[in-house]
Amino acid sequence: MASIYPMKRSPYWWVAFTDPKTGKRTCKSTGYRRDDPSDHKKARALEAELTAREFNKATHNSTEKWEGWVLPFLKRHCKSSKTLSRYELAWSWISIYLKEKSILMPKDMTYQDALGYLKWRTSYKKRGGRTVKQNTALNDMKVFRIIMGQAIRLGYCTVNPCNRLGVAKEETKEKPELTDDDIKQIRDALKNRERWMQISFEIALNTGCRQSDTQIALKDIDFTRKTIAFVKPKGGRSRAFSVPLPAAIEPMLLELKNSGAKFTLDDPPRMLGKHWWEFFKNDVTRPDLCFHCTRVTFVTRLARAGVPLAAAMRLVNHSSTLVHAIYQRLGVDDVRQYSSLVAIPPA
Repeated sequence: MASIYPMKRSPYWWVAFTDPKTGKRTCKSTGYRRDDPSDHKKARALEAELTAREFNKATHNSTEKWEGWVLPFLKRHCKSSKTLSRYELAWSWISIYLKEKSILMPKDMTYQDALGYLKWRTSYKKRGGRTVKQNTALNDMKVFRIIMGQAIRLGYCTVNPCNRLGVAKEETKEKPELTDDDIKQIRDALKNRERWMQISFEIALNTGCRQSDTQIALKDIDFTRKTIAFVKPKGGRSRAFSVPLPAAIEPMLLELKNSGAKFTLDDPPRMLGKHWWEFFKNDVTRPDLCFHCTRVTFVTRLARAGVPLAAAMRLVNHSSTLVHAIYQRLGVDDVRQYSSLVAIPPA
């Protein structure tokens, strides 16, 4: 079996393993730092992978092993590239766990292993010291449940141990509506940040679109008809829709088009959510806020302005009134004028 260990005067974890080519015991640095919790997790995953290789060499090859079919299945299953990215990220963590536990194929998976993943995943500490939330682990398990369902269809196992785990999701904090003062504070802080962040915020604030939808191809903005087409929103191309071009952001978008840009956001970095989380925490010093508050704000202000429900849902591409209602943050003052309209006979 492979094993990791510390080496004197070295900041990295080292690993001892049997070289599959020579059959000799070999030691080398993993390149993962001992003082970084996330690197420790990666070193453990490498240890498990090398151990699995040693074990696999002694066993026959099988089409049932995870690496032979999971990723091709996910590529066929996911309808959009965004969904595929989320599923592949979840699978990357699940596969590390499976290697650590030497669970080589679906028939080796048990209900206890599924519960064990939740505990394993939530014990992981991020670079900032925070632990992974249980809801994140449950979202991973949702992906694994789909994978195990495919394994049953392929005849690789007979039961799905990821079904009905009996673990409830944690209650999440309600995302607040941005006040006018909040918006001013955010805009002031954005003056010192990258241009793509300024553009992304203004598009979301004025259209209510999701963060990922703020990167719009300028060819999808019709300045004559004054419309913006979201051709590949959440849910894929079948959910494509158009909205009126808000006058507040038309000059900014026209300037981008005249500059020769092809997209509203010029080569934004990966993991946009992490950039925005750091921005609200460090630049605005409001960790209670997040980028999605722009959508909450837009939906709430549509309701406050008396926009008909059907029109409001059409503007933000909601297909369910239940989902749409979740975004509204109307307060007591918003409904005070209506309470006196209810006729109650005097005592």
